Amino acid sequence: MTDEDDILAAEYALGLLDEAEAEAVQDRARTDAPLSLRIAWWRDQLAPLAGEVATPAPAGVWRKIEAQLPGNDNSATLTQRWRAAALAAMSVAAALMLYIGTRPASVAVVPAAPMMAALSGEKGAVVAVSYDARSGKMMVAPTTLDPGKGDAELWIIPAGGAPVSLGIVDAKLAQVHNVPAERRTYVQPGATFAITQEVKGGSPSGQPAGPIVASGKIIRT
Repeated sequence: MTDEDDILAAEYALGLLDEAEAEAVQDRARTDAPLSLRIAWWRDQLAPLAGEVATPAPAGVWRKIEAQLPGNDNSATLTQRWRAAALAAMSVAAALMLYIGTRPASVAVVPAAPMMAALSGEKGAVVAVSYDARSGKMMVAPTTLDPGKGDAELWIIPAGGAPVSLGIVDAKLAQVHNVPAERRTYVQPGATFAITQEVKGGSPSGQPAGPIVASGKIIRT
């Protein structure tokens, strides 16, 4: 399995492919055992989320919405952004499973209804963040993130409030961070996670100084 095939299997399991793409994957899966097994693996991992999904909209609704959008010449771009957000959510799920699976058995507790955010940016950045309010632990899982020559700094922006730094995040590896106790109240559904490109060591002023490279709203799963 290549990384491209793994993404294809995940997209198929999530129902992100159009009809022609889905049929092509189905045809290939009939004779490609590794692809078929990977699709089954993704479906198994995503199954717990099925209960959170509402009844699918009637066929044709999305096309009608697209037709009413202004400047409807960028539907391909919109589709790619939706796929990026979905892949970010999958990154969080995979990272959380890895983290929980490697913890000592005595403390291996699956968080109940964590908060999540799929962060994306105009230059292709894709980052997933999951937060457990009970423990104050936050998982940051970058799929694509380039802070340039500086560092990537994560901020929480409460609704109607000023950005509050949650520290530097790794641009390549998924990591678990402990959110300081005095800042945990800011992490609420409806608030925004944002990542800025800062100088090495982070913003010296305590406020964002560099450009935003990714952002996304927090939801409760």
